[in-house]
Amino acid sequence: MSQLHSTSPPDPGSMPPRALTLFDFARSGGELHGRLPLPNLSRLSELLSSTQGPPVQWALQGFQRERIGMRPQAMVTLQVRGALPLICQRCLQAMQYAVDEAVDFRLVAEEPELTQAEVEAEDEALPAIHPVDVLSLIEDQLILALPIVPMHDACPQRDAPEPTPSRTDEAPAEERQHPFANLRDLLDGPKKKR
Repeated sequence: MSQLHSTSPPDPGSMPPRALTLFDFARSGGELHGRLPLPNLSRLSELLSSTQGPPVQWALQGFQRERIGMRPQAMVTLQVRGALPLICQRCLQAMQYAVDEAVDFRLVAEEPELTQAEVEAEDEALPAIHPVDVLSLIEDQLILALPIVPMHDACPQRDAPEPTPSRTDEAPAEERQHPFANLRDLLDGPKKKR
């Protein structure tokens, strides 16, 4: 996948275009980048534990991929990077899920048939005959990057471990009642009566 290198830092207030003609953008080798506050991503926000946190960085780069014996293929690479606030499903505490993904889109006139070759392709087909909403494209990619079950790699300790009881708190081993101690007698009882 292509790595995007920006010569200037993203503008914190820059919003992605809501209608961009991607074929022209790719042919001209266009570049866009910026930052998106989490509250601006309404569909993603519904899946997060909070909309507090640093904005998501995004970059879009257009290019033409050369193909032997064929016309160049119009392409765009979308890169998204950020830390998304989620709830760990193991310890139920807040966690930050790091996203750093780049995806290549092959621009097509219409959605291709879902053949085996299409499934195995390194890039994704993106219908772009009409202007594309780049904000939605960024949000889709962030939603796809979310884990099905968010979990810490290693959950933090909630509280200090409980102290082990001292010997004076414990009952002597002989006096401890085991819950199933009399079960055998109960099961054997009817047999003995026969």
